[in-house]
Amino acid sequence: MQKGSNAIDNFLTPDDTKIMKGIAIICMLMHHLWFFPTRIPGGGVIGLFTLFNMQLTVYLGIFGKICVPMFFFFGGYGVYKSSYGKPYDIIGRLKKLYFAYWKVFLVFIPIGFLFFSSQFPYCADPFIYTRFEKLVFKELVSNFLGFTSTYNREWWFLISYAFALVTFPFVRAVIDRGSARMNIFIVIIVSLLFAHIFPGLKTVKELGVLGNNHMYLRFFCQIAPYAACFWMGAVVARNGLLDRLNDSAKLHGLLNPLADIMAWCIVVYLRQNEIGDVFDIFFIPVLTVASMDLLNRIKVLKKGIWYLGRQSTSMWLIHPFFCYYFGVPAMIVAYPRYAVPSLLVLILMTYVASVLLDYFWKGAGFVYRKASAVKITFKRSGASGEK
Repeated sequence: MQKGSNAIDNFLTPDDTKIMKGIAIICMLMHHLWFFPTRIPGGGVIGLFTLFNMQLTVYLGIFGKICVPMFFFFGGYGVYKSSYGKPYDIIGRLKKLYFAYWKVFLVFIPIGFLFFSSQFPYCADPFIYTRFEKLVFKELVSNFLGFTSTYNREWWFLISYAFALVTFPFVRAVIDRGSARMNIFIVIIVSLLFAHIFPGLKTVKELGVLGNNHMYLRFFCQIAPYAACFWMGAVVARNGLLDRLNDSAKLHGLLNPLADIMAWCIVVYLRQNEIGDVFDIFFIPVLTVASMDLLNRIKVLKKGIWYLGRQSTSMWLIHPFFCYYFGVPAMIVAYPRYAVPSLLVLILMTYVASVLLDYFWKGAGFVYRKASAVKITFKRSGASGEK
C-alpha cells in the first residue's frame, strides 16, 4: 500500500462502505422511532433503562441523528475514490440519486393517496396522519423534484445531498492541492462556518432576502455541518487518513473488541454530553475504524449489516411511511410497545419492502424491454411485408 500524505485511502472496500451505511441506517431508524414519541401510535415505545436521567432509548435515539453526517461522510469518501483520476460525471451522480428517489416516490406516494388519505388521529402530531388528505398539483411537483418534503419530511436530506454532489468538483479542486494537514484545517473552518456563521447571516437585515433564498437555506443553513462531513469524507479518501488511523490504533494495541466498544461509548458520551455534533468530522473516522475491526471478528453480524447497507438508500426513503405516515404499518411497528422489538420490526418491514421494490422495478424494466423488442420486431415485419 502506498504511504505518505497524499496516498489514496484503501481502508474501506465498496463492501465495507455498504457495511458502514448499514450501521448508519440502523442509527436512522433508531433516531426516528425512539426520539419522536408524538409521531408514534400510542405515544411512543417503552425503554427499560435510564441514563443521565433520561430513558436510554431516548438518549440513543438522539445520538442516532449521527446517521446523516455518516451518509454525507461516506458519500464524500465514495465519490472521491470512485472518481479518482477520472472526469467527474455530475449528471450521472444526480441521475443515480434521483432515480433511487423516484422509484420510491412513484410507488409510495400513490399508495398514500389511494389508501391513507383518510386516517384517524393515531398519534399526537396531526402532520403525520394528514399527509395524504389533499392532492395539490404544485405540491406534488415540488415534492417530486425534491425541493419540498411535505409528503415525507424525512426526505429533506435529498436536496442537501444533491447540492453536495453539485459542488464536488470544487471540493476536489481544493483538496487535491493541499496536504492532509491543510485539508483538515479547511474542513474545520468549513464546519465552523456551517454550524455557526452561515445560519446567523440569514437574520441580518442588511443582507436583504438572503434568509429567504432557497439555495442558501438548503445548502448553507443546516442543523449540523453535513457539508463539512462530505468534505471530510473526500479528504479522508484523498489523504489515506483511515489507513493511517487504523495503522496507528494497531501499533498502540487499540484494535480489540473491548477498545472498539469503548470507542463507541466515548463518542456517544462526548457527542451527547460534552461536544455536540460539530466534531462529527472526527467522530465518524474513529467509529469507522472501530466498527470494521469489531465486525471483522463477528462475521454473521457483519454479513447481516452488509445486507442492510445494500438497501440503505431505499430503506432511508421508505421507513418513514412504516414508522409514521401509513397508519396500519405504523401501528404494527408500535405494537410490541418496547423499543428494541419495535426497532427490529421496523428494520424487517423496511428491508423487505426495499427488496420487493427492487424486484418490482426490475420486473417493470423486463416487461418494458420485452414490449419494446416485440414492437420493433412487429415494425420490421410490417416493413418487410410492404416491400
